[in-house]
Amino acid sequence: MEPLQETLTYSYSLRLGDAPAQISVLIDADADRQGHYSFSLTLKAGPIERALCKPISLRLSIDPRQLEFSVFAFPPRSSLPTGCLYHLRVWLRSANIDHRLFGDDDLWIGRDPDFRSIGDASFAVLRNATQDMFIYQAVLGRAHVSFIIRWRLVEAGIYALSLDYEAGGVGRTLFDEYHLRLDCDPQTVSFMIFSIPAVSVPTGASHRLRFWICTPYTSSSPASSVTSHHTESFIYQRLWKSDDFKLGAFLEFDALGPKLIMAVRDASSVQNESEQPLRQLGRHRRSRLPPLPTSDSSGERVSDR
Repeated sequence: MEPLQETLTYSYSLRLGDAPAQISVLIDADADRQGHYSFSLTLKAGPIERALCKPISLRLSIDPRQLEFSVFAFPPRSSLPTGCLYHLRVWLRSANIDHRLFGDDDLWIGRDPDFRSIGDASFAVLRNATQDMFIYQAVLGRAHVSFIIRWRLVEAGIYALSLDYEAGGVGRTLFDEYHLRLDCDPQTVSFMIFSIPAVSVPTGASHRLRFWICTPYTSSSPASSVTSHHTESFIYQRLWKSDDFKLGAFLEFDALGPKLIMAVRDASSVQNESEQPLRQLGRHRRSRLPPLPTSDSSGERVSDR
């Protein structure tokens, strides 16, 4: 069997609601282990292609050029917006034996979804846009928040996307280095950011945050193209979410109840490292403790909104 020198691609077309899409399985030979191959998955909808799921490694004693895959998606019982959530499955069949390679229960995509059907959602508004940056303004828990989206060109046709937020002079990165392949000008891409209040004490402190990307829909049918001049249509894909976004303004922490124990700041606590007094024992500056070990317990993925 001739060794695999380049990436091998199996592509499958399907229609997710009214949104045409293409799922591709990419296979690369492992340079360090003979007979081992890396399998990865991408989704292309409109002019945007992005990775799905984590790559996996398989050992093959059969020709990777002669593989057979079953690629399919099915909707769950309900979702908001309606008709946008799908469960995706990719199986490999060999000698009449099926192996599940990929599964994604949180694939959100739709053509012209009705976001207004989410009655308690609050939508961010675009305030400023440049060639490589978008600034959206929103209100979460009475707090005025800016969401900053940035593009970075990685190589021809491939861009890295990042999302930051800033409120009251404080900000942080929500995600970065989200790679997308674009077959269009980034200026034709827009975004949808909205939040949904979650039950919290104090009220207004917790939110579900959603980030969607949007591109114009173009049909390959000449008749549909004529109609599209009168009615614009768009394909939306959800790229990122947080179900536990903590932020608010004028929060009433006393609402936590009479057993709340509120700490009081020490009068001399704000000091630079060089200003801290020497310890009486040992006569040396206090060493900094290492951070807590990270945990990989992400919990179950939710499928509601």
